[in-house]
Amino acid sequence: MKIDIDINENYKEITLTVKAPEMTPEVVDLIGKLKTTNKNVVGRIEQKMHILNPQDILLFYSQEQKIFADTMKGTYEIKQKLYEIEEELKGEGFVRISKFAIANINKIRDMEMFFNGSLVVNFINGKQEAISKR
Repeated sequence: MKIDIDINENYKEITLTVKAPEMTPEVVDLIGKLKTTNKNVVGRIEQKMHILNPQDILLFYSQEQKIFADTMKGTYEIKQKLYEIEEELKGEGFVRISKFAIANINKIRDMEMFFNGSLVVNFINGKQEAISKR
């Protein structure tokens, strides 16, 4: 396999071209790997930046005009807006549960419904978040 890289500031986006004499298992595997590129999130605790795997994140939420990500290891401040995170992680198991929160459905332990009709999501770390969308 030959790899050519051409970096030029005039390019508006990244373009990848695969040239092969035929569709082989190697080409199919390469395309599959490119499509499943990990979409990491950068989070901050105090002055340290951390690269977070989205699958480790339980919940993104907005509080006091800041965005946070909860993991089992802690809470990180995120620079992106909720709508940007929602778009970026579409199809990765994240759903908008309220105007202020996006949940990882793989990290939900259960949901509770109360007499007043409100729903609450219980995450595997014990945190709770109200659901406003039905």
